[in-house]
Amino acid sequence: MPTTREQPLDVLDLAATGGVVERQFPIAGLERLRDRLADPGGSVQMRLELQMIDGTPSAVLQIRAGVVQECPRCLRPLRRVLESESRLAFVARDDSPVPADHEPVIGDPRRVDLATLIEDELLLAVPLIAKHAPGEECRLPALAGAGKWEPAPAAQEMRRPFAGLKDLMKH
Repeated sequence: MPTTREQPLDVLDLAATGGVVERQFPIAGLERLRDRLADPGGSVQMRLELQMIDGTPSAVLQIRAGVVQECPRCLRPLRRVLESESRLAFVARDDSPVPADHEPVIGDPRRVDLATLIEDELLLAVPLIAKHAPGEECRLPALAGAGKWEPAPAAQEMRRPFAGLKDLMKH
């Protein structure tokens, strides 16, 4: 279910004025993330605080999303809240200087696709393999007949092919 993308964001102008952007995106519209989840429902809340640092448009990006993955062991849904905070610097080239403790976002700072940026951050935050947190119960699915052990029926006559070997070795 593709969604229409927003207009690209001009982070250069927003950083010059100290702008703040808050948005909410449906998870179903984030195709690369949707493929890693058991249920693409829900939304992502984001907050982007922009400023200029040494002439470079920079931002603190905070995201929060409730996601549902499937436990590969018990095949039950795992609900998790993903939270991330990143310090970003929007630069045109990969050799441009970046403020300390900031990750570069390479591209035109006047045309930033916010949905793609959010999706990239969530892909880094979502666990590759879903697993229950310590203290949570991971119950294996019930198998037909599981838990009912019955001994094998007794054989009529047990065959021992090497029973006489001991007597042969004495001579």
